[in-house]
Amino acid sequence: MLLIKRFSAQTAQARVLYLCCLSCVVVLVFFFSYSLFPHLHLRALHIAGSQSKTAPDFLAPFVPEGLGRPAEDNLLFTRPGGGSKSRPNAKGQPTYAIIVPTYTKHLPYVVDFLQSYMCLCTDHQEVDIHLIVSDSKEVEAFQDAIDGLKHCGERFSIFPTPRVNVDGPKPKINITNFYDIIPDAFRSMVKGNISAGDTSALLNERGRYQYQTIKKMSAAIKLEYDWGLWLDSEAVVVQPFSMREVFDSYIKTPTVWRSKNSRTDFMVSLITGSANVLGRDIESFGKALWNLESVQWMLEKEVVNDLVQSVEKAHKQDFWTVWATRGSPFEINLYNLHIQARKLESNDPLFTKYQVVETEREMDRFGMESDAAKPIMDQIVLTGIFETSYLLLKATEAVPGFSRMMRHYGQRLLRFDDLDVAPPEVIDRFLLDTPINILCVGGPPLHNWWQERNKTL
Repeated sequence: MLLIKRFSAQTAQARVLYLCCLSCVVVLVFFFSYSLFPHLHLRALHIAGSQSKTAPDFLAPFVPEGLGRPAEDNLLFTRPGGGSKSRPNAKGQPTYAIIVPTYTKHLPYVVDFLQSYMCLCTDHQEVDIHLIVSDSKEVEAFQDAIDGLKHCGERFSIFPTPRVNVDGPKPKINITNFYDIIPDAFRSMVKGNISAGDTSALLNERGRYQYQTIKKMSAAIKLEYDWGLWLDSEAVVVQPFSMREVFDSYIKTPTVWRSKNSRTDFMVSLITGSANVLGRDIESFGKALWNLESVQWMLEKEVVNDLVQSVEKAHKQDFWTVWATRGSPFEINLYNLHIQARKLESNDPLFTKYQVVETEREMDRFGMESDAAKPIMDQIVLTGIFETSYLLLKATEAVPGFSRMMRHYGQRLLRFDDLDVAPPEVIDRFLLDTPINILCVGGPPLHNWWQERNKTL
């Protein structure tokens, strides 16, 4: 009898222990599921087919044969993580800005860009545009042009206008007189007179390339934002899109593109000048280095601040004096080289989150170096390979890989100089399906071209 009672007691204890273990397993499964769920890259699984929450009326375009959506792209899932920690705005989101240096002769380009942006960008109220003009006369001229922007109707070009933009407000546009942000170093360095009504003395003494660079870089230093985009005047929006999504897509894993395509004395001088300003030896990177590849010129304010501080620390002089006397390189060459250098020497998350990729290797990896495409790439000697990569549309077999590469790296902007570079249908499918959101630098009359062909969507 005693043995039976003892056995019953042991059985009861075993049941209690079993139930405790089972409860622990359930709790652990729930805990790990809850912890891991936010980190799963679920957005990549549906980003291509999804519609912007701010533009429910915009239908995703068709996909050409052989060109899978990002969800079907095995390469998409190999992207390293990272992202950035930005200072949130009132909505808890990072603040984004577009910086456009311009002048009176480019006023028609700016109007075309702003009109297409106003009608096709579904969230233009969430991203500030800063026009950096040369003097007070240009401030008035550009303000008049902005006042004259037309309300958006039911259609723009070949597209139904997103409902949010039909008779909607104008974008958030700020016009800055260059005089107000000219660095003090140039006020004393330039021999001619500089005033709010005339900054041409700086243009005459430094030349148009340096004048443009000073506009871009001084605005990047002075303005408040988390992430910005340098954009030249000759730009046009391609199709309905979200500007915030363009930024979001890029900053998940920000990327600096480099190549071995520094083939002219001018290109070598820009890269060497960038190294000199940074207080570094170009031999550490290779004289063939070229880093004005992608024209999606994204910039991070914290990196800009670190760049300025690093230069001043290296030379014991103010940033602009160093820049003006040690090579005066393009802002994007300098910015990209700084990231590459700091990534090599630092474990600071500000820089470790960046990828530095080689254009030639990535084009080969995405199947773009075909027998037809390779000769085209070899003939690109005056620019970066990626900068004028629209030329690769001549080799139609390279187009699917080109589109996948653009999607993979969140590249939504592209230089496009010539609408006759390939058959119209090839251009249509590449622009609409990749998707490309903004054509920049070249600024072709895309929407007139579509209308002349009576194309509609």
